[in-house]
Amino acid sequence: MAESPIPQSVLEASGVVGTWVHDHWAGRLALSASLAGLLGLDPEAAATGVSLEAFLDRTHPEDRIRIESYLHAVAETGGPMEAEFRTRDTRSGIRTLLMRGRIERDPAGRTMQGCGIAIDRTEEQAANLVQSERVVNRMAEHIIALRDLARALQRPALTQGIERLMIEIGFELARFLPEPEDEARH
Repeated sequence: MAESPIPQSVLEASGVVGTWVHDHWAGRLALSASLAGLLGLDPEAAATGVSLEAFLDRTHPEDRIRIESYLHAVAETGGPMEAEFRTRDTRSGIRTLLMRGRIERDPAGRTMQGCGIAIDRTEEQAANLVQSERVVNRMAEHIIALRDLARALQRPALTQGIERLMIEIGFELARFLPEPEDEARH
């Protein structure tokens, strides 16, 4: 008995946003309509295949060289591949995608084609960041209370150690502050 296709709702709930097929020899990357749209590419053109260069142009500038190097390296070795990168700002904003798949080789060992899925990890990363920020905030609350207890004991060395830890926790908290360019401009 043949398996039923996976419902789109299940794929979306898992973060799967599309599929890709890379024809190594033609230098073309065919993308599903949903993945093409997320990258800001024309879905019809992407269905027939876009150049690797066009795909890389949709990669965040800070990730582009790393991803381009990785794709060339995995094309040489074949086998499973997994690459995480940010997209350029499109209608969807900057997204974090994870591409998973396999690069196939012919019997002579030459790269033929790769295929796989793309998973949008943006929401997952945002949730992890919020959870981390909560943990660090709790640490700050506890270390303030601990410092007050150490002061009540009148132990200067203990208080100084706690204050050094407070500074480190402050640095951790600062990591969650928005960068100046992230703030709304008026």
